[in-house]
Amino acid sequence: MQIFSRRFGPPARQVLGLLQHPQPGKTPRAAFLMCRPFGQEAVRTAPIYRAMSDRLAREGCFVLTIDYHGCGDSPGEPDDQALSDWASDALAADAQLRADAPGLPRHWFAMGLGATSAALAAQLSQPPASCLVLWEPVEDGPSYVERLLGAHRSELAREMQRPWHVLVSRGGEAEPVAPGSILGFPVGQKLHRELCELRELPLRSIAQRGTRLVLAHRQSELGRHADARISSLTLHAVETATDWLSIEALGTAIVPQEIPRTLLATLAATPHE
Repeated sequence: MQIFSRRFGPPARQVLGLLQHPQPGKTPRAAFLMCRPFGQEAVRTAPIYRAMSDRLAREGCFVLTIDYHGCGDSPGEPDDQALSDWASDALAADAQLRADAPGLPRHWFAMGLGATSAALAAQLSQPPASCLVLWEPVEDGPSYVERLLGAHRSELAREMQRPWHVLVSRGGEAEPVAPGSILGFPVGQKLHRELCELRELPLRSIAQRGTRLVLAHRQSELGRHADARISSLTLHAVETATDWLSIEALGTAIVPQEIPRTLLATLAATPHE
């Protein structure tokens, strides 16, 4: 299968993506934009994105997988990023995907904090995406920051084989703070400010534009949407609960089978644009 590197976006904000073409002989069915998450979650979910790109290409799809500006292989200063900036990157990627796969229905898939920025972008994309799959997006920014800080402490304690309070009391480690470097990745002032302001995703606004929505979360997180009354919204309780902030995630199955099942289901009965 053919894979091409794509660099796009304005000169001051370039984004790097990998475009995989459909398997030769397959009739093109759709185009997928795959937005990767942030920090350690991007590292630990990388096998999922590679495997899903191959799987979707075998089903006749174009697949553009991106690292937001300042993340992964994309250029940019890591500590000078924010959710709103990454949303602009997703819109630039969508424009590139439309140019590479004209006339095909566009489906977006994103995980973690990458899904949060994809949701912000989806309410602005022109034309709207056919389908948006948000896999465990961050919906409560302050709680996410606390999770990052807690994971930082836990991972260092695991690595050093000492309780966190012992490491701090002996002067070997300092308490992580935000803004600051957490789990080896910078959380800058702008990103931290936008996370502190984040309380919900614009699901209703996206649905009103005609985009079908799939929101995948652990059952405990889906409760807030139980009474949403959005006809185009499908809630999916995640079967495989994985803490992508923990190094233990590296020992999980490469791709939880519910992810390909969910993405392939979005291909059914999707009209061409």
